[in-house]
Amino acid sequence: MYGHEFKELRLEQGITQKEACSGICSESKLSRWENDQVEVEFSTAMKLLNRIHITSHEFMGWSKFSPRPEIDPELSEATEKENIPFLKRVTQKQLTKYHKNHNKFDLFMAANLCNQLFIIEHKNYLPPIDQKKLFAIFSKVNLWSQYYISAFGASIFLFNPKQIYGSSMQIIRNIDRLKEAETSFNLEIIMGSLSDGILRLISLNELSYAQKLVKELKKIELPQYLMFFTLTLTYLQKAIDYMKNGDDKPILTLISEVLDLGCSVQATTYLDMFKYLKAQRKKYNFRKLQ
Repeated sequence: MYGHEFKELRLEQGITQKEACSGICSESKLSRWENDQVEVEFSTAMKLLNRIHITSHEFMGWSKFSPRPEIDPELSEATEKENIPFLKRVTQKQLTKYHKNHNKFDLFMAANLCNQLFIIEHKNYLPPIDQKKLFAIFSKVNLWSQYYISAFGASIFLFNPKQIYGSSMQIIRNIDRLKEAETSFNLEIIMGSLSDGILRLISLNELSYAQKLVKELKKIELPQYLMFFTLTLTYLQKAIDYMKNGDDKPILTLISEVLDLGCSVQATTYLDMFKYLKAQRKKYNFRKLQ
């Protein structure tokens, strides 16, 4: 609820309840909202904000002090450090917490930790029943806000190929809706998250899904400061080609060019990805021979 924050902004401007709600809603309803006793309709909230001369963007920015789920410092520490024993302990603690309260936010945090472990050990520590619940939540999302995009991106390695592709396409179809919010930050999260999803699909040899997503992401008009994602999409395309034909020259040439540009961190990341994909390709070819 954000009513108490509306009240603070109203009082700062010396606007009375009667002046704020006249012709919009009753004073009693505004009073109950300002005391966090009821919610008001979105359209009503927008009219009330307009009445006190505050835009929705300003309101959300000034509402950062609103109560939000507190993240245990251990969770932040576990995701920042590659201390596997510590990460596993915190993951189990978070899973136990979720199993007690069945809070969606706690499931998202547990999935984030399991995602980190998967990246390190290539093993899924999220119990199957929780994997099912997690995807059930995402499958019901109609408006992919920053909250859900971030949660999906932070657990994307835990899903099967069909789930990755399906949710990724839902997010892509939602991009025009996100643009209405006039923020490019969501677009940055989308490009980063779905690029990770494509990499996961490539590593699983699900090249058809990966190719379709690369094609869709290339259609997105990016602002200038996000143009580096075009390089990542080029890399992902070359990774798909490599998995198909085994020719590593194009992808290694790209990594070398990135290094020559002085982007050593990005070049190292690409090289590490390539080494993993190379091992995966050998594994898939071995299975074909059996």
